[in-house]
Amino acid sequence: MTKLLYLDQNAWVALARGAWDKVAFPKEHAALASLIDGIKAQAVTVPLSFTNIYETAKINDPARRTHMARTQATISRGLVFRGRRRIFQETLTVYLADRFSLSYPTPGEGWFLSDLWFDAAADYSPDLYGYTISQRVLDFVRARPAETLFDYLAFNDEDVRVEAVRRYSAGSAELIAGIEARRSLVAGETLALRKRAYGARLIIDEIDFILATGRELGLPWQAVTDLGSSLVRSLTVDVPVLNIERELVVRLEDQTRAIAENDLRDLAAFTVVLPLADVMVAEKPFVNLARQARLGECYGTTLLTSIFDLADNLP
Repeated sequence: MTKLLYLDQNAWVALARGAWDKVAFPKEHAALASLIDGIKAQAVTVPLSFTNIYETAKINDPARRTHMARTQATISRGLVFRGRRRIFQETLTVYLADRFSLSYPTPGEGWFLSDLWFDAAADYSPDLYGYTISQRVLDFVRARPAETLFDYLAFNDEDVRVEAVRRYSAGSAELIAGIEARRSLVAGETLALRKRAYGARLIIDEIDFILATGRELGLPWQAVTDLGSSLVRSLTVDVPVLNIERELVVRLEDQTRAIAENDLRDLAAFTVVLPLADVMVAEKPFVNLARQARLGECYGTTLLTSIFDLADNLP
């Protein structure tokens, strides 16, 4: 059985070093060679997330960005985890259908993966993206997922790349300001109370989408009162995207340090990937938060902090 492995950017940096200079980085090169062997044997698959793609795209040094892009495109083969909205939609729909005994086709195996690299941000549609990508181009990307991902990361228009990073950072700054404001309001409260408060916030933020998803299943939902208090409470526990975000955010806010933009990207990756991957390699602070919440045990995911631990956790 092929295992699904997720690597955060620090892990990719280590592998890229091993690819660049096996003499200076022998341990990294050995880990890279072992991983490539596993991929060739179809024992492991290593998709990228939006966080991976963005963090590579924001590298300002062209040579370093190109080298990282080549490593990621080669190892991932251009395969990506779909974005949060699609994964939330599918898991929420399946959960509601099961809870209310409604008919709904179960998503196929690997539905959360895509060979269109831009699906890592959001599933492509002309309405969502604001423009149409021709079927010819879509077919071309699907036929050459690694090649087109590398081309995007290494040879994107520089002005577009810089502006994209600027807008992402500006949006992140707004989110962090909101987090810090909420953080001050709940300072000193118990973990249980803060979990309930953040869970309520998640439902408020997603209520329109939740109601619309229910209506697509034939439920006569128009307002939050139609859901009932029991369902509202269970959603933030039983739907992985909501549960993981809640568990990580309340623990992140409990720390004394300021929230950073990098925290938002780590949070985004964990929220999407953790319930789907077999093994995750990520930075120690976020792995510790996930372990505190027992998320690895909850979703059957092995959480590691170093690529050097992969040999004992992969076929």
